[in-house]
Amino acid sequence: MKHTTTVIIPAKTIQEVDKTTCDLCNEEIQYKRYSADEVVIKRRTGDSYPEGGSGEEVEVDMCGDCFDKKLIPWLKSQGVTPAIEEWDNY
Repeated sequence: MKHTTTVIIPAKTIQEVDKTTCDLCNEEIQYKRYSADEVVIKRRTGDSYPEGGSGEEVEVDMCGDCFDKKLIPWLKSQGVTPAIEEWDNY
């Protein structure tokens, strides 16, 4: 879950993300500089044309522990074999 804080800017007030918590365990998701540990779960539906499009996006905020200890075991129990790949940015 994304938690927002109010930021006052002359002539307008905006909402910006202050912290993100896991939708399953409610712990704050820590983002570390120079470390890759992120979970992205999102579904997009709608219509897309060359001149534009619109639709709906559903997103779940999840920490790495819940992904590894809750989601992956559940997916395996449903017959899914997750693909694991090495990556590098060289």
